[in-house]
Amino acid sequence: MVDKIRNQADEYVRAINMSLNMAQKGSEFADDAIELCSFVAKGDVHLKHLERFLSNILDKANTAHTQTLSMNEQIARVRRSLFEVSSFVYGDIPRLISSN
Repeated sequence: MVDKIRNQADEYVRAINMSLNMAQKGSEFADDAIELCSFVAKGDVHLKHLERFLSNILDKANTAHTQTLSMNEQIARVRRSLFEVSSFVYGDIPRLISSN
């Protein structure tokens, strides 16, 4: 049982690390959006540069979306597993008490 809990704790740490990574990428994405707005506001952008910039932002958004779905699934899996473990542990408490 302890191994199951430890494994789920490890999985949860990995999910948190994924979340932190996603937050960093989100911050970089926001910086790119601000830079894009600055280019457009100044009228200081060539069409080819704008197309490349937008394509890059779109690629980042698609990658982030895929990674977010994966992260959400990992967190949901951990939550389900911890619920199963806690149900087992709570189910054993009366037996453990009565054996003392």
